Amino acid sequence: MTLNNVTMRQGTVGMQPQQRWSIPADARHLMVQKDPHPCNLRNRHSTAPEEHCRRSWSSDSTDSVISSESGNTYYRVVLIGEQGVGKSTLANIFAGVHDSMDSDCEVLGEDTYERTLVVDGESATIILLDMWENKGENEWLHDHCMQVGDAYLIVYSITDRASFEKASELRIQLRRARQTEDIPIILVGNKSDLVRCREVSVSEGRACAVVFDCKFIETSAAVQHNVKELFEGIVRQVRLRRDSKEKNERRLAYQKRRESIPRKARRFWGKIVAKNNKNMAFKLKSKSCHDLSVL
Repeated sequence: MTLNNVTMRQGTVGMQPQQRWSIPADARHLMVQKDPHPCNLRNRHSTAPEEHCRRSWSSDSTDSVISSESGNTYYRVVLIGEQGVGKSTLANIFAGVHDSMDSDCEVLGEDTYERTLVVDGESATIILLDMWENKGENEWLHDHCMQVGDAYLIVYSITDRASFEKASELRIQLRRARQTEDIPIILVGNKSDLVRCREVSVSEGRACAVVFDCKFIETSAAVQHNVKELFEGIVRQVRLRRDSKEKNERRLAYQKRRESIPRKARRFWGKIVAKNNKNMAFKLKSKSCHDLSVL
């Protein structure tokens, strides 16, 4: 994945008018605005025009490329979860903060990050909000965070069962706050590299996702495992709900062309068995909840 456009926007008082997502006391910036326009970036770190081309995330796929093309679709994605589960680290990886000295990245703040990527041949811009715990004493901010997202990443640590239980509570709160909407939600079990400290099993995470009707993935921000897949997946989940049936069918055909024959066979036989076996159907749904390319 090649990075062409990254913007981080500050959530503090006293910012210039053109800098979106400032956080004034009245929290008007948190009201839903569906037509954001990214500002043009200045090359802060690179010394030559050729250096605009930046390092890619490690990937076996050539489908997802960061792009600066115009006419992109914007998705507002909100990170929520207990303190210390790794939300900000995931956000920093998404924004390329750890590589900022090698990239054309202008740091404008710490709460909001913007990145344009191409998933399945189509560009989309994610505006990632990581302000859940920054202003944790203000209940109104949590309430507004529940309202402004186009999609949500509920993060817990696999080494902290309390954070997993809190993630379940947040899923219930989201359902109440957005009762009439089909909002994409991914349950994210972070710190998967800490195997010996694990308190929440993979099967528990999957079962929770099935019960609460959301997707599931385990990540490791420390070693950047599944982080790219997470953000590609949230784009796909929003598209599946928003776009026309014909457009989604074209995307599905695009993905199936790249699918291996053994995987196609397993998917086919799984559907046949599930039709006549409710327990198997539940197991199949549990297994598919980590597939971020389908509803």
